[in-house]
Amino acid sequence: MKSLAVAVNKGGVGKTTTCKTIATAAAAAGLNVLLLDMDTQQNSTKWGRRRAEFQKLDMPIVRFTTENDLADEIKKAEAAGCDLVVIDTPPGRSSEAPAAVDSVDLIIIPCIAEDVDSFDGIPKTARLARLAGKPAAGLLNCATPGGKWQVETARAVMEVVGIPMAPVVLHRLKEHRDANPKGLTAQELEPGSRAAEEVAALWKWICAELQISTNAHMHIEKGAA
Repeated sequence: MKSLAVAVNKGGVGKTTTCKTIATAAAAAGLNVLLLDMDTQQNSTKWGRRRAEFQKLDMPIVRFTTENDLADEIKKAEAAGCDLVVIDTPPGRSSEAPAAVDSVDLIIIPCIAEDVDSFDGIPKTARLARLAGKPAAGLLNCATPGGKWQVETARAVMEVVGIPMAPVVLHRLKEHRDANPKGLTAQELEPGSRAAEEVAALWKWICAELQISTNAHMHIEKGAA
């Protein structure tokens, strides 16, 4: 089983959207996926309920958890044959994000170039990852289409902090906004859109980083066993 957390101690940088898109991309690839929501606002959890109610979709599984229950949830997921755990962490100074960082294989640190304050949490989260001995990478979210300077700014910040930047940029596209109320993600709402292409590229990169195999028949084989 593989795991990742999307973490930074700043709100409004697209952590929940990133978690949802990664989790649904993994599910579409045939993986058993658990999305753990550690934010008390429970936006991922509410999205999961809309997904089950409106779309009748049961994957990814979405659960709210606390720092105290995180280790047990991860153990249960592995015992149940889960392939990927994605953790949505809260903003602000809390103990949830450090607990998530300690528990996963990869940390994705999102930022928004238009909001300079969103860069402030990157060094702290990168430091947590280094102390835990876990790989981390920055991700530019909500970029303006055509805003090359935003990419350059984010890359420069990551270089100073000493972490790589994901080779994929997620732009501010309406498909992300329109999909949320329906319990969907951008690539599900508009499969041929630019947003879908970006999510596919992000998922491909994550598969390489975590060495995830996306054999569509893997669960059929497991079930047969």
